[in-house]
Amino acid sequence: MFKPQNILQNRYQLETELGNNANRQTWLATDLKTSSPVVVKLLAFNPLMQWEELKLFEREAQVLQNINHPRIPEYLDYFSVEKSSENELPYFGLVQKYIPGTSVKKILEKGKKFSQNQARYLAEDILEILIYLHELSPPVLHRDIKPSNIILGKDDQFYLVDFGAVQDKAKAEGVTFTVVGTSGYAPPEQLWGKAVPASDLYALGATVIHLLTGISPADLPQRQMRIDFSSKVELNPDFNYWLEQLLEPAPERRFATAKQALTALQTIEVRKAEKQTKDSPNYAIISGIFGTVLVGIYGSFYLPNLLNKIPQAQQAKQAEAKNYLGSMNRAQQAYWLENKTFTDSVEQLGISIVPETENYSYSVDSEEKSTFHYGIAKEDKIKSYVGAVYVGVPKVSTLHNQETTLSILCEADSPGQIKLPAPTFENGELSCAEGTTNLNELSNY
Repeated sequence: MFKPQNILQNRYQLETELGNNANRQTWLATDLKTSSPVVVKLLAFNPLMQWEELKLFEREAQVLQNINHPRIPEYLDYFSVEKSSENELPYFGLVQKYIPGTSVKKILEKGKKFSQNQARYLAEDILEILIYLHELSPPVLHRDIKPSNIILGKDDQFYLVDFGAVQDKAKAEGVTFTVVGTSGYAPPEQLWGKAVPASDLYALGATVIHLLTGISPADLPQRQMRIDFSSKVELNPDFNYWLEQLLEPAPERRFATAKQALTALQTIEVRKAEKQTKDSPNYAIISGIFGTVLVGIYGSFYLPNLLNKIPQAQQAKQAEAKNYLGSMNRAQQAYWLENKTFTDSVEQLGISIVPETENYSYSVDSEEKSTFHYGIAKEDKIKSYVGAVYVGVPKVSTLHNQETTLSILCEADSPGQIKLPAPTFENGELSCAEGTTNLNELSNY
């Protein structure tokens, strides 16, 4: 067994044990070469263990080497530790970038539940990751999406971690794969060893149910093989139906792709924003985890006590603009990941944004390495907004100076019918222009 301060490969100094399960250990360590924190996963090669366990560990390393996504911890190294006097068994090691933050499981263990909006934003973030994974060639299936494998980072982004159950081969007729997954989250076909991309969608749906109810899906009642959650939480009917589609026992009755599921979810968000504006001002005031609400491309928090200083009718109208621009930011990032360009066509984003509403005019202005989304108020009592997505190398790069997408959402300091100046991207940092406030910075942990 390894101990704190042990150094592996003359490079990785173990600091804190994060997990210890049978033949596996997970450590927070310091990369002495770069002085940066990393996660080291160790698998002891026990002659009595099942050979499949080593195959899954090696597959995780192989798959991670070929993944390049800003919200999947970056692969750094893979090595073996030979048997010595210090450890009785040979070990294999996998090193990834450390993501500072809190697992969603720990948030639930503190008795917190997610509001419908918070759960929806998390679902959007994970769906964007799944779109990337499922559209690789061959498709990559995570096969173990659950609260403990989702990290809420200190940068307000949700990360998908632990690819120990990953499958990197498409389902073939008559071929079965190793049965992996977690009870309650894994769909029926996965328990039969035949996971497909829609299997990850089921696991995401089960995870969202856990966030909303605070109850593990394995402990919820079932009706006709379906998780029965309706008696535990009251949801928007459209959102409820969307979840039911994810949780269909038969994979062919779920959404066919993560992209379809995301488009359907974002359409619900737009409808909700319109309903808030016309029918229910109070509905826009959201409370939840850490007393905050998620907004923007990756979900950023802003403080309710700031909202309380604004008349409720004004809050509702401004919530529309934040929802719209947040969706546009998210959709543009997904569009760039797929096409390596942005689009001026809102229709191509597939999120059913209406250019003109009762309260705002919306427009898009895209360039080669940036895109700007404007919400211009139609009355002097509400604020205007601007959102932006840039392609570039962040100040603290997670991808060895490779370009990635960064986003920002800016609010006018004062109400008015104006087109706000665009945010800027300099020296790896995004900034809102003078006279506007960066909503991403209004966070509270």
